[in-house]
Amino acid sequence: MTINDFIQAKTRGRYTQIVEMPQEEGGFGRLYRAQDTQNPQTEVCIKVIKPNLSKDLQLKLWNDEVLALGRYRNRSGIVHLVDEQYQFTKDEPYCFLVMEYIHGKRLGASKYRIELDVEEDFAILLIFQLCSVMFSIHQRGDYHQDIFPDNIKVRDHDLILLDLGGMREAERRSGTIIFGGEMYSPPEVSPTRLRMKRFRTLRKQKMGSFESADIFSIGAIFYELIMGVQFFESVEQSNQLKEYIYDYYTDPDMVKRMKKEYKEAIDAVKRNRDNFYNFLQQYQVPPELCECLASTLSLNPPKRPSIEELLRHLFPYLLHRAAEYYQQQNWEQAQLWVRYLERHFDEIRLECTDNDGVLRQKMGQHLLTHFPCYVQSCLSAGGARFQQGQFEAAQQMFLKTREVLAGFEREHSGPQWNTLLLKIINNLAACHYKLRRCDEAVHLFKTLSTADGNFGQIINHNLQVCAAS
Repeated sequence: MTINDFIQAKTRGRYTQIVEMPQEEGGFGRLYRAQDTQNPQTEVCIKVIKPNLSKDLQLKLWNDEVLALGRYRNRSGIVHLVDEQYQFTKDEPYCFLVMEYIHGKRLGASKYRIELDVEEDFAILLIFQLCSVMFSIHQRGDYHQDIFPDNIKVRDHDLILLDLGGMREAERRSGTIIFGGEMYSPPEVSPTRLRMKRFRTLRKQKMGSFESADIFSIGAIFYELIMGVQFFESVEQSNQLKEYIYDYYTDPDMVKRMKKEYKEAIDAVKRNRDNFYNFLQQYQVPPELCECLASTLSLNPPKRPSIEELLRHLFPYLLHRAAEYYQQQNWEQAQLWVRYLERHFDEIRLECTDNDGVLRQKMGQHLLTHFPCYVQSCLSAGGARFQQGQFEAAQQMFLKTREVLAGFEREHSGPQWNTLLLKIINNLAACHYKLRRCDEAVHLFKTLSTADGNFGQIINHNLQVCAAS
């Protein structure tokens, strides 16, 4: 029985026009594009686990990926499963999972090269989205280990991670990246299959968290997007560094008698990292963020930042860029730069309702730590809509902002919280006024009449304008 025949029989004809996509084949799966007859004009992607694998391994890979994708159903930056998945037995010739088909362009057709040209601003927004997705993965105690250009699609300005098939639990520390991708995988992965067992033991004992491997991959992709060239100058150089790391952790004194080719490779990546830092500085990225981004490419895993550190430096930068466009009255760009901030925190809020109590606690703490940034991103999004004359949409955004702020009142009530509340109510009142609901506007402005300083003067001016209407 062919794969097409099996899919149609298993799904009772739900999926038709099944066409293989050999150019998008995954490591352990063959991908097919199909039409969903239950949802007309909707396309799906069907991933068939490669049938040449043992049946036990097929079922394990299928189960692992279905569970992984199910855990991230609230994440916009990860491909989603379609409905409930079909179940399979050892007696069936194939097993498959059905996902949404993501329209857009891949960063690259392979693990070795980025082929999509993007401007610097767009690259920063893409990397922020990737960091947002990886934050969720790392907070669950997982590491991805398969962050390569062929695993990322870009749809408009949105980034979508296509495959979680290589994901592992960090606590299990079950090995190293073995899927290829030498141009984006970090030096501490296994240099050769012959050394893999010994290297795995070294990595457990001496190289720190496995999540730092994902950080390096993010840094290598960002470097190439920004600089236009790959961080490693060749596959050979990448593999040379893998050999160096193995030898270094086996015999640290080896540094004193370092092989010439090791030194050349180390000097090359240090030079590239310095060039990266200098370019970001010239692009007017704050020094702390420059250092954090450049450190993602450190050869020493413990010196790389965590995903939390990356986000902590990226949050204010995105807000700053939005504020710059706001001052220039470029409302669309201002809205774009806060869109992904708002989305990040919205999705963290959803994950605060997860069944995993440890995850709920981690995500709740993340929101508490960064709540001013969350509120400010919502305020900025509402302000951009207001300035574009979208008063109903702006009002809905400010109502949402007030709801978000209320969730932090117990932990963060004080001058900062009160100032944010004043801004929200002032904006809501302005929306009422623009929507010709002057009585509601006057009522809200009166609740702010005790505000002090320049803000108090603005409120009184607004109140007078409304009262005269």
